[in-house]
Amino acid sequence: MPIRVQDAGKNLHKAKFMASVSHREEKGSDVNLATHALLDVLNGTVAAVIMVTNDSDLKLPLGEIRKRVPVGLLNPGNPRKRPTAGALRASPAFGVGGHWWGRITPNQYLGHQLSDPVADATGKTFARPAGW
Repeated sequence: MPIRVQDAGKNLHKAKFMASVSHREEKGSDVNLATHALLDVLNGTVAAVIMVTNDSDLKLPLGEIRKRVPVGLLNPGNPRKRPTAGALRASPAFGVGGHWWGRITPNQYLGHQLSDPVADATGKTFARPAGW
């Protein structure tokens, strides 16, 4: 964490101390997503994969998946602020081919959620967490 001293002169009692803090939280969701997608592909349980991500950490697993099945990649960000990460781009013909890229806006995402609550086949209901 960098710390700057501003306007101190010789009198540290009047100095302004400023700190810059960056807090990043890794939840492991990218690793879980990649692991399950790769297992599904390797087990032959899917014919294609569509991921909603712009996480460049997924470059290696997506590359391996593209060798085996077509991949659709949806970037969940504003195109002017967050273009698709370069590490996630590839040729549509790479591997088995048929890959594509697109974008999903927050309004599209929010407008296509399941009802709340939603019931499974047994009648058990599930509700969204507060704040979703």
